[in-house]
Amino acid sequence: MELISLNGHAWYAVYTQVNFEKRVAASLQAQGFEVFLPLMKGWDRRRGVLLWKPAFPRYLFVHCRLTPAEWRAVQKTRGVVEFVGMERPCPIPDEEIRSVWLTLNGTQGEVEGHPLLKVGDRVEVVAGPLKGVVGYLLEIGKQHRLVVGVELLGRAVSATVDAKMVRPCPF
Repeated sequence: MELISLNGHAWYAVYTQVNFEKRVAASLQAQGFEVFLPLMKGWDRRRGVLLWKPAFPRYLFVHCRLTPAEWRAVQKTRGVVEFVGMERPCPIPDEEIRSVWLTLNGTQGEVEGHPLLKVGDRVEVVAGPLKGVVGYLLEIGKQHRLVVGVELLGRAVSATVDAKMVRPCPF
């Protein structure tokens, strides 16, 4: 795989239908596109087996010049929803693609996906003994530190919560 963009080529993120990442990747490769679908080992809860799952569910990356013909070819591929970008597809810096590739292919330990959170984000605990607790992310490290406050009293309490148990708050 070419991780450095040359001759006007760039990496673009493509958003797919649910569970279509591998099919879209295969179809785009059959059309001659260079595709990067980051995969990591994960448990299939229904079957109870370890398998390769997309690191970024519903996303993959395509390396191309994005001419009008290439744009149409990608857009018409079964399972493609759209390119990622505000008003038009935005190229992804080579170093970000390379970093993802190195992380997934160069580590001996397990790699886990997490939502991108920032200190101050409102989050909800979705598993464990604190399931259902809503608060604010105070620190980010190996574990997320969640601060849960009662604003009327002007007080707050905090608890250390495993990163896998925290998601952005839906409300």
